[in-house]
Amino acid sequence: MHSDQLPRIPPQELKPAEVDAFLDYLFSAVARRPAPLSLREGAAVARYLTALAWETEPGYTRQLLERLGHLVWGMILQYAPFTLSRKQDVVTFLEKHAATYLTGFDIGPALAQVRQAEPPTRWPSAAPTPRLMSRHISVHGSGNPQLADDLSERIYASYHALRRARVHGARGKIAKVLNRLELKVRVRTDRTNQWDPGEVYERVKQHEARLRQRLGCDEEAAIKQLRDAVVDRWLYFFHSKFC
Repeated sequence: MHSDQLPRIPPQELKPAEVDAFLDYLFSAVARRPAPLSLREGAAVARYLTALAWETEPGYTRQLLERLGHLVWGMILQYAPFTLSRKQDVVTFLEKHAATYLTGFDIGPALAQVRQAEPPTRWPSAAPTPRLMSRHISVHGSGNPQLADDLSERIYASYHALRRARVHGARGKIAKVLNRLELKVRVRTDRTNQWDPGEVYERVKQHEARLRQRLGCDEEAAIKQLRDAVVDRWLYFFHSKFC
């Protein structure tokens, strides 16, 4: 990773009055690694939700179940691993259902194209599975496949954003929000599940060590530039959503 690989975002300013809202934004929706999707499991769930919607009284809940069923169908189609059909099987399927399920569709040109074209080698509309996902963001790319979430990066960004804004007691403020939102602490020998300023700062140091490793150098100017880019990125996301 190099600083010039990060998006060019203008320097961002965190005002003291924004601190609480910024911390809530950062930690209320941590991006996590999505579990693998199964075609069989997802299709069955989507059908169940749709069937339940049909048996629910008209209103908000019914509409919610219908939308959720359609969303799960879309997730499966886009992300679940399954192979493409064989060319002849597609022709057979279309011919078999042309006069019934597909009667309202101009099947002729599509069938002709299937017959004459070479079979596709991939599904070009399929998006790669996101590496991390939350309510606010979806992270793609290689990254660290073992990374379960982006909590450490958010702690790192919040700590340096508060320090840059000259906010007193940055570690304690961050720990307080993490505890309020019940975000888990890694297993510790003293068996506590509460965040404290020391644990927050340990995460900051660990994340900066990973940044230094990716950067491939220990030049403080380069580290500062990369650190500022990380902080500006999260502040930009925050300001874009709330300002």
